[in-house]
Amino acid sequence: MYTKLINHLFPYLKPYKNKAIGAFVLALVLAALAGAQVKLIKPIFDKGLTGQATFHQFLILAGSLLVIGLLNFPTRYYHFYWLRFVGEKINNDVRIEIFTKLQKLPTSFYNQNKQGRMLSTLLNDAEIFAQSFRAMIDLVREPIKGLVYLGVAIWSDWQLTLVIFIVGPMFVAIFQISGKKIKANQSKVQDGRAELTHNLSEGLSSHKVTKAFNLQQFVMDRFKHSQEYYFHFTMKTSKVEELAHPFVELVGTIAFSGVIVFAYFRIKYGGMTVGDFIQFVAALALLMDPIRKFSQANVKIGQGVAALDRINEILHIEEEKDIGTHAPKHFNYDIVVDNVTFSYGENNVIQNLSMKINKGQKVALVGLSGSGKSTLINLLLGLYPIEHGQIYIDGIAINQIKLSELRKLFGLVSQDIFLFHDSIKANLAVGGDFSETDIRRALEVSYASEFVDKLPQGLETIIGDRGAKLSGGQQQRLTIARAFLQNTDILLFDEATSALDNESEKVVQRALEAIAGNKTVIAVAHRLSTIQDYDQIFVMRDGKLIENGTHSELISNNSEYRKLYELSLKSL
Repeated sequence: MYTKLINHLFPYLKPYKNKAIGAFVLALVLAALAGAQVKLIKPIFDKGLTGQATFHQFLILAGSLLVIGLLNFPTRYYHFYWLRFVGEKINNDVRIEIFTKLQKLPTSFYNQNKQGRMLSTLLNDAEIFAQSFRAMIDLVREPIKGLVYLGVAIWSDWQLTLVIFIVGPMFVAIFQISGKKIKANQSKVQDGRAELTHNLSEGLSSHKVTKAFNLQQFVMDRFKHSQEYYFHFTMKTSKVEELAHPFVELVGTIAFSGVIVFAYFRIKYGGMTVGDFIQFVAALALLMDPIRKFSQANVKIGQGVAALDRINEILHIEEEKDIGTHAPKHFNYDIVVDNVTFSYGENNVIQNLSMKINKGQKVALVGLSGSGKSTLINLLLGLYPIEHGQIYIDGIAINQIKLSELRKLFGLVSQDIFLFHDSIKANLAVGGDFSETDIRRALEVSYASEFVDKLPQGLETIIGDRGAKLSGGQQQRLTIARAFLQNTDILLFDEATSALDNESEKVVQRALEAIAGNKTVIAVAHRLSTIQDYDQIFVMRDGKLIENGTHSELISNNSEYRKLYELSLKSL
């Protein structure tokens, strides 16, 4: 267990090795100072306070205590500050590593895993793992302190020290037993925290749907259930922790009572002095602290290992494959979909699909829900690996193009709108260095300037979480402006107006047409009246291409497209 943790901690410690080593050395200094402090008790009581020492000698004793205290102050400060510094740096670095890894994982990972579990690993497990560094220092520091106090006790009276060898193992046994029980519950506590975080995140992000469908009680019940699970195992752990302390105090009280009786006879018959006794008692009392902290450190090590396992679950997941070497700067000729098949698990979504899209064409993908339209968009963006067949851009298979370069060719306007909790300006300029003139032009083209200019703070207006302070149409116009700023060769419109009312849809549709210009456009359309002038319409059903042509060609016969078109007119 220790080897596993040390091997994983060491790479994170290397950048901060000076402070880590410094904290370790100062731990030894603190142990020595603690021993020296206790060792001064005997001469102070036996000589200083009984009048046997001269005033000068007494001042030396008092001065020695003062010097130890003065040395202890900066030593403790830097020791614990460096411990905290290194621990927080490890926490910071681990979180960055996890978050970086999450950015590189395939889309399928996000489809299969809970967001709350990721948040819990990123926030909680990273912190617990980082704290195990401090626990490692405790595993070294506390035994040394314990040996120092034990040495002082033996120096004071070796016969009384025998009590420690009788009682000490009992203390260790209590802490070890409680530590094992705590470790056994810890993974369940961390699982409970992950589930709690997930339900909290889900409950907050779905607040509109929750209210619209009166699901407050349902969401609350889910949250309560996860809270009760977390509470149950947290209290189970706390019960063991809190039960251990009274046991230790009881054993300590019994032992101390025996020490007092034995010490009475030792002092009475001259076997030890009062100073010896007080020094011994002080050493005995102080010895409890390193025993307790050593046991706690073992528990934290166990927690750290459990956290490490959860962190490694994410860090060891295979990243999104990016084997491409080509980096095309522009789209020049055509996109060819050649006999592509793709499935989600056992569900075939696209089957033997083939089509060709020439540069400058505006093409639409139409079909009932589940026909594979949006999946094709995802495949074009390289969000999923193609199982069979291939997609070529200018004759280059997309898996031979670097993913970052592939995605630079596309500008996406989706029904799934995402805006950051930031200003309008920051949301538009994200990922690029654009002047205010560029941004103003994008707002005009997307018909967004008409509402942005009316806002008191204009471009600096904070739009809320996911753009919550704006209407759906306003949000979509900002994403269109963002796509315009990116100035990509190919535009993907994935049901960009499906969630809007008729009035907003008309404005957004004008904005989409405005940014399209002479670019290549691939649109997933639900309102077929908006694609009548498109160069090519591909009709899909059950993942297959069943027909294609222009609007006039397809509408002139008893086609699937004609049925869809008539159906869309009825829904107006």
